[in-house]
Amino acid sequence: MKEQKQQFPFRYQDKQIMENLLEDVSLIIKDSDASREKEIVNRFLHKVSETFLFVTIGSSGVGKSTFLHRLFSSVLPDEGTVENTRNIKEYRYGVLEDTVCVNEYVTRIFTTKEELDGLQIVDMQGLDQIMQDGLKECVKKYLYKSSVILVVFDVRRVRDYAVWDILEEVETRKVIFVLTKCDLEKDHIIEEHEKKLRQYMKEAGIQAPIFRVSSHWEDSLRPVRDYVSNQVIGSSPVFTRQQENLAELKKMLLKLSESFHLRRQQYESDAVVLKKINASLDEFILNNRVKIEDLKAALKREIEKEIAAYVKEVTAKLDPCRIKERFPNGSTDFVDYLSLVNEGYQKRMTDQVNRKTQETVRIYLAGLEKVLDGAVNCLNKRENILELKDKFYGTMAQSKKSMVYKATSQIEVTKDYYHSLADASEELFMELWKARGAYERVLANAEVAGGALGAVSGAGAGMSVAGTFASVMTAIGAKAGTAAGAKAGVAAAVTAVNAVGAVLWPAVGAVIGALVIARIAKKIASANTLPELEKKTAEAIAEFRDEAEKNKNEIIEQIFETIEKLFVRETEGADKLFMEFRMSVNIEEKNMFRLEDKLNAIQGYLQQIEELEERRGLEI
Repeated sequence: MKEQKQQFPFRYQDKQIMENLLEDVSLIIKDSDASREKEIVNRFLHKVSETFLFVTIGSSGVGKSTFLHRLFSSVLPDEGTVENTRNIKEYRYGVLEDTVCVNEYVTRIFTTKEELDGLQIVDMQGLDQIMQDGLKECVKKYLYKSSVILVVFDVRRVRDYAVWDILEEVETRKVIFVLTKCDLEKDHIIEEHEKKLRQYMKEAGIQAPIFRVSSHWEDSLRPVRDYVSNQVIGSSPVFTRQQENLAELKKMLLKLSESFHLRRQQYESDAVVLKKINASLDEFILNNRVKIEDLKAALKREIEKEIAAYVKEVTAKLDPCRIKERFPNGSTDFVDYLSLVNEGYQKRMTDQVNRKTQETVRIYLAGLEKVLDGAVNCLNKRENILELKDKFYGTMAQSKKSMVYKATSQIEVTKDYYHSLADASEELFMELWKARGAYERVLANAEVAGGALGAVSGAGAGMSVAGTFASVMTAIGAKAGTAAGAKAGVAAAVTAVNAVGAVLWPAVGAVIGALVIARIAKKIASANTLPELEKKTAEAIAEFRDEAEKNKNEIIEQIFETIEKLFVRETEGADKLFMEFRMSVNIEEKNMFRLEDKLNAIQGYLQQIEELEERRGLEI
């Protein structure tokens, strides 16, 4: 390199720009699953100041060290007569002349010659000896890191097994073959050995230039120097290394920009799907509100009517002149009578509440089934814009696809349940309702277990209950054949309900409590005279009416509350099927602002690269 002084196109401020640029790029791909690209950026951060590594290999006595010192005469320190190299020597640029023993095998020599800045030159002991010393892995490490491998042969010994063995074990980098001592052989002999070398290169799958050198160093080294300067490192090793880095970084940024655009398109597509699903659910809830209010009004009328009839029947029996005739055993007969009447009216009201609630629930769930049908249609038409092959967001695409599949699968099970309720008898309707309650509870417990003990255990428990639930629905459907078969099919799920507890359904409590009945009976029985009996009966009737009115309001309030919870649960249950999908879209919506910032940042980074290229007249 004596003929021209090295140039260093990347000044300090340029290196600083590169470092800042790479750190920024590292941040914008932090949330992606592009592990290779993350590693590339991480390596680039080191490569900004990394050297261009030449590694020389060959057997002992072929002239490796002499060749290196002649080739890099303006760079390497003058060592006078070059002796045989022991182990491994690294030559690097330093602010001070110094020699450091890195370990028992490697010696690092620093020189203040500026031409060495950006270069690292490694001279090794002959491979025939160094392998015997157990340094093979160390040698392979240098070869792996190398920018160029200088392979030196004695022109008479091109079939050097130690050299070819190591070349076959490492990834082939840029290679230059050098034939030394060519002035000691006749031309036809050199031609013959060079022909053999080319055959060996072909067998090893290596394409590389071959140079002949002799003791007339300056003349014979000129072609090697020209090739290294122009074809290998260009005008500067730093320049070449950073040129390669910029080219790869630019390519990565363009791909990342494309991935960001795809990610934004995926969000926009998913947002449209979610908007349709949300609108459909909102419209359904709004349109069906009137059905719920009609049900509540009808139930209120039925309960008020039944309790009014109940009060009328009981008060009619409380004629002071006939009480003893009607209740010869006193308070015991009265308690038994009131309990029986109370129970009868309670059962009748419960049956009416069940029937009217079932009718409304069937209509309501049939409407929800249509909503879910439309949702499935939307999800099935959803575009998978983010392909799995996308190196930056392939995992995101996979997770989104998985959550859509999970939602549609759960929707199908829920639709089957709604459809089964529509076809079931009143008795089987309630059995299936209980079975569904058991399924939901055990599934919820399975999810908790899955979170605490691992997804496998939770998913296993959930699938087990889901299987039971599915068998119940099959039994209740047309495939069951008979009502007896259907009842047998729900037995397992109903047993599970008993262990889990009651399910959500409106229930009518006692019109008059047992304690109140006993107190009224004792009050009437305590009268000794007719006037006293008339007085106490009037008091008992008033107390009875007050208690019936109070309980009526409590019954209506509790049923209304249960009705609200029941229908809210159904809509929330249907809505919950899209929870993961909705959350992913909402999260992406929040991230869109950041994504836009990243896209703008990428354009800025590309502009910085353009400026660095223009400043040095690069064309990548």
